Amino acid sequence: MPDHKFLFKIYGVRGSYPVSPTGGTQFGGNTTCVMARTSNQIVIFDAGSGIIPLGKELVPEILEHQKKENGPFHITLMFTHTHIDHLLGLPYFAPIYMPQVHLHFIGPATVGVDFETILRTQVLPQYFPVSMDEFRSQKSFYNISENTFVHFNNSSEPIIGDVRQQKPNNSGFRIETMKYYFHPKDGTYLYNIQWNNHKIIFATDIEGYKSGDQRLINFARNADILIHDAQYTEEQYRMFCGYGHSSFVMACDTAQEANVKKLLLFHHDPNNSDQDLLALEQNAQKLFPAAELAKEGWSWKV
Repeated sequence: MPDHKFLFKIYGVRGSYPVSPTGGTQFGGNTTCVMARTSNQIVIFDAGSGIIPLGKELVPEILEHQKKENGPFHITLMFTHTHIDHLLGLPYFAPIYMPQVHLHFIGPATVGVDFETILRTQVLPQYFPVSMDEFRSQKSFYNISENTFVHFNNSSEPIIGDVRQQKPNNSGFRIETMKYYFHPKDGTYLYNIQWNNHKIIFATDIEGYKSGDQRLINFARNADILIHDAQYTEEQYRMFCGYGHSSFVMACDTAQEANVKKLLLFHHDPNNSDQDLLALEQNAQKLFPAAELAKEGWSWKV
């Protein structure tokens, strides 16, 4: 039996492209991937290269499920947006090849292209030798909008709703969404991950403001954990303003205004060494003492 009722774990923290361990990183070199789960409900956010080791971790659990249950092993995958660093690990995610697995893909149509079409395009024969239909897992696809929410009752299968048609649950395991428009070229989605009265905000690939964005501040209000894009130092941000990423100062301002308990600085620039990142963390802690660098393997249990 697991030693938790709810688990959140980080598998990928880098932006843009993976970093080789020979480049030196005590924080991890994989691109974006995090997981939230209960004993029988699994939600993965983004499929950067971090989803590859996550998939390997899940295989023994899937095989054990197969011995005991007749039905499929359900995994829900939610995507913030469809830039390549958030998708590149998907064809190497071991459960996608397993027929006893049902994958629920939830993500945005981008620049007018349906979400399912985007994922299928990634594995066309010109780019990858195995097509979406050749992956042996069962698959469902859903376009997300700012009005979408996902919740689970006693089932491992997600229930996908629209706030305009029904009220989200206020207990159990559920996810609410917010669209953030300042990331090229069609914005990104932020996720409010809730388990009973606990709350984690996943807000990567956003370009914030000094003193914070009021929509995000309200979305993150009183969260246990705010995971916020903090790719840049102040000096770097002056060079890359408009690229859709935040400085650590923006992340700290939002955390302070939203009264969160902990801030995880996320989406580390692949050009920043461990020494650069440690200096960034130290400067962030002067502004918000409960700030720390997101690190692969970091977990939070309830």
